[in-house]
Amino acid sequence: MRRVIVTMVAAGLVTGAMAGPALASSNTAHRFKGAAAIAEWQSKVPLSKGRFQLTTWFVDLFSSNSRTSAEVFKEVVNCKLVNGHRRCRLVSFSDGFRRSLTATQFTFDRKHLQVAHLDAAFRLRTFIRGKPSRTSRVTIVADWAGTGKISHSGGVDSFHSRCVHFHDAFKLRQRMATATGSVNGKSLGSAKRASLSTNTDVIVQHRC
Repeated sequence: MRRVIVTMVAAGLVTGAMAGPALASSNTAHRFKGAAAIAEWQSKVPLSKGRFQLTTWFVDLFSSNSRTSAEVFKEVVNCKLVNGHRRCRLVSFSDGFRRSLTATQFTFDRKHLQVAHLDAAFRLRTFIRGKPSRTSRVTIVADWAGTGKISHSGGVDSFHSRCVHFHDAFKLRQRMATATGSVNGKSLGSAKRASLSTNTDVIVQHRC
């Protein structure tokens, strides 16, 4: 995801430079801070011998400098075992997005990455092959609790083309977590995987 963002920004810089070659040189710097809490739940229901239905819920709570948003995905697949290998077919896919959550809808411990909480309603669009999409409204409640030590990483992404140079130095703090969740009051149980993280990006753009 980070490299996609870097590429898009860099492409925009190149386009701007080509469109206005007579513009004076410039050097700008931006600093971004973000945070994210993710969790994934899976449930398995037997259908017949060697066949089962797998439902996956994925919740992503993320924030930038001034806004916190959340995204929800649901995937339902029918699977069967063939020579010991799982073969699955998509039944339905649903997604919902909530922008600019309020202080009553989420909490996030950026400093220690110990806890996070989400309680918000989402409008889900569900897609089923060969059928019109349909919408539904669900309330997602999720709670994260950090486990283990916080890991630190970082790096640099750069792009250079003619007189345009883009430089992104980033630092990432991440902590594994446990998470519980519910949909419309129905428990999802414990998450299959979950994590809490923060990131800092310093982006420098230079045009000669």
